[in-house]
Amino acid sequence: MRDADLVLVDGDIHTMDSKKPRAKAIAFGGSRVLAVGSNAQAERWTGRGTKIVALRGRVVVPGFIDAHAHLMESASRLSNLRLHRCHSSEEVLDVLREGVARAKPGGWVVGDDWDETRWPEPRYLTRDDLDRVSVTVPVAAIRVDLHMASVNSAALGILSIPPHTRGFEIDPSGHPTGVLKEEALARIWDFIWPSPDRFAKSFLRVARAALALGITTVHDIVNETELRAYQIAKAVGHLPLRVYVMARDPLLPHFAAAGLARRFGDEWLRLGAIKVFSDGSLGARTAALLEPYADEPRETGHLIHSPDELRTLVARIHDAGFQAAVHAVGDRAIETVVDAMERAIPDGHSLRHRIEHAELLHPEHIDRMKDHGIVASCQPNFVGRWSFPGGMYERRLGPERLRRNNPYREILEKRVVLAFGSDGMPYGPLGGIHAAVNAPFDVQRLTVDEAFVAYTRGGALAGTEESETGTLTPGALGDAVILDGDPWKDLSRIRSTRVGMTIIGGRVAYRR
Repeated sequence: MRDADLVLVDGDIHTMDSKKPRAKAIAFGGSRVLAVGSNAQAERWTGRGTKIVALRGRVVVPGFIDAHAHLMESASRLSNLRLHRCHSSEEVLDVLREGVARAKPGGWVVGDDWDETRWPEPRYLTRDDLDRVSVTVPVAAIRVDLHMASVNSAALGILSIPPHTRGFEIDPSGHPTGVLKEEALARIWDFIWPSPDRFAKSFLRVARAALALGITTVHDIVNETELRAYQIAKAVGHLPLRVYVMARDPLLPHFAAAGLARRFGDEWLRLGAIKVFSDGSLGARTAALLEPYADEPRETGHLIHSPDELRTLVARIHDAGFQAAVHAVGDRAIETVVDAMERAIPDGHSLRHRIEHAELLHPEHIDRMKDHGIVASCQPNFVGRWSFPGGMYERRLGPERLRRNNPYREILEKRVVLAFGSDGMPYGPLGGIHAAVNAPFDVQRLTVDEAFVAYTRGGALAGTEESETGTLTPGALGDAVILDGDPWKDLSRIRSTRVGMTIIGGRVAYRR
């Protein structure tokens, strides 16, 4: 019997294992959980080199798994201007002007995360607005959902987007408004995306911020540049948490040609799913709906792929041995995705294909997801931010559809796997858990246990890694979080709970 590296005693340990949900102590060794149970059961593993921590009743949970993240992308945006605290379009313009004053010759000024739904006048920024900032320096303001941006005239001149590109908005006189959505937005990344080396150098900073939130694993959505950056970060020791890679679908042919499939890699960096878009976002009114938007009756959003194209793409992903993780927000997109996945899964549920976001699920969609083992990968922070009466979702959807968005309660009642993530808007599992527990509608609201499971064991199931992560059971990877506070005792203060310590592989990776 080997000695433990770390033993936690006198705690309140929530294992997320239904067979043994609570314990008082836990022992870690060799990167794994050695024992969970009483103080005596854990202390049996102590030796001369074992570190023992007396918890004094503090809560311990498995390491959080953010099942829908953009962590490497966040590393690329560290130098961008932050617009999330701006309370009006004028405040946004003031921040951008400061950026222009500091801009290097030939450089872009990029601001992130503006959200017009929090402004007195909830309208999109336009070219005319940003031309007030500068007509010579290219300026781009990226909306919080990353499905649209607004640019000035200088940026439009550099981008040279063909006028008929979908998402390239023009006014009644035929002039560009500066609003770029979906396909039109994609052009901008070619000009502002950093190199893999720059990504990797910045990654340690965002990874440490994730550890401070208790995140030990991310299912991170990456393109080719970001995947290379992960390889660089791992090689130089800048990968302090686990990454389950969700590669964008253009990479699929390259993986297939090289004979790579899901789970290629190791416990730190592993190929997982192939990410596909089927629609956009509610904020940008590009999510595909069966009925028009309440605040724009001429608009129903749009599908990125036709139903036939999507079925073909999902089948290719399935045949190559990968999960398909398909972004679908609106009910029309969800229906199209479920159709595609049903056709791709003739041989059981082993791959656990996923619907990312799944915000406007209908009861029949959930029934079909259960029948075919499809995972609901959802973001409860969206509920906390936009789903309350009078919020952006009510304006976009109207009161009837508002009451049925993000139906977490129904998903669990029908025994569909529910995994929680953040989409980076913002990161923070405890904030997402708070939103799910205190959601405004019964169909959304979860118990504290259910919400924690979705952010731990649910993420492991979504990544088909339930034997490795998501629970504190003997043999599992030793990933855990010690909380300074008890979310089970005061439901109104869950988001205020602080992470005291984050443990990865049985070693302390963060201490407050």
